Amino acid sequence: MTNNISIKGTREGLTITLGQGELDPILEELGQRLQTQGAFFRQGQVALQVDNREMAEKEIGHVRELLVAHEMLLRTVITTNIITQRSADALGLRLAEPPRPKETAAPHPQIETTTPRSSDQQRGVLVHHMVRSGQVIRHTGHIIVIGDVNTGAEIIAGGDVVIWGRLRGIVHAGSSGNREAVVCALDLSPLQLRIGDLIARPDEDDDDQSRTPWPEIAHVQNDAIVVEPWNRPTRGT
Repeated sequence: MTNNISIKGTREGLTITLGQGELDPILEELGQRLQTQGAFFRQGQVALQVDNREMAEKEIGHVRELLVAHEMLLRTVITTNIITQRSADALGLRLAEPPRPKETAAPHPQIETTTPRSSDQQRGVLVHHMVRSGQVIRHTGHIIVIGDVNTGAEIIAGGDVVIWGRLRGIVHAGSSGNREAVVCALDLSPLQLRIGDLIARPDEDDDDQSRTPWPEIAHVQNDAIVVEPWNRPTRGT
């Protein structure tokens, strides 16, 4: 056996970490480990940590099949790779980012919820810090974030969403069904974007590594979400 695989128990279940190197031998080793140790892990929920490794939907599906064969359930993929994130999302899996050095990942999502008075419904809430993976910011009015929104974080607003930074997580503007809401960011590259009852995902052909960040605004036009440069109004003048 090599050191390409780490299996650790957590409060939420198991974290299986795949190391560097070719994927096929690592998955073969994982199958052997589960064959000899799987009885200890039955009925366990698994988070698969692959860091920046690129994995296709089929490859993640193969890992899930290995786990199912040993009565284990894959729930989360921990990665910073945009292709792997999209593959995991397509399979309906949760997403998270690897914990930062010298930081302990929160065992449960951190939820910041505001409950304004009825007269404050259209007023905004200002979040003056980065929104990390696992955090959820929810407000019935507008939300303004001064900082980045990382992969695995969620912003849910009844009104508009403005991100003065990079948007990589999940965002839902007009969550009560308001299609007039907009989403703006200095770097608009979310994993999932929703406005009202409409949903948009990144273009599979979009190369996140080569794209040049540019302020953009997303809004609804002709029953679809469109993205334009953030330098002109999208509503009636």
